[in-house]
Amino acid sequence: MALPHILILDDEERIRDLLTQYLEDFDEFVVRGAHSGEQALELLAGEPADLAVVDMRLPGMSGTQFIREARARGACRHFLVHTGSVDMVISSELSELGLTSRDMFFKPAGADAILARIRERLARGDA
Repeated sequence: MALPHILILDDEERIRDLLTQYLEDFDEFVVRGAHSGEQALELLAGEPADLAVVDMRLPGMSGTQFIREARARGACRHFLVHTGSVDMVISSELSELGLTSRDMFFKPAGADAILARIRERLARGDA
């Protein structure tokens, strides 16, 4: 059985690398990282992801724009938000794309909590 593909989209290299390495340690996922929405879409064009952990404030396109575009292209089914904006809430647009408040993590979020939610979303198997 093929391992699920996870994309970590964050312009902060340290955060992106730490989360990527943490998830790789479990040998449950194939994990890739991207620093911008544009780079992430290029990666997904070659190999779609099952789930993306997305920062909202990015250079170029925003996290919301990335989620909308990746979903429209069929390049990723599930998304989690990982943001440093403590006042952020799930917008109606993100809600329509299937995200709930349980899919939002505020930096510095515990990697174990993100891992648990990744497992839940992938186990559910819905959009």
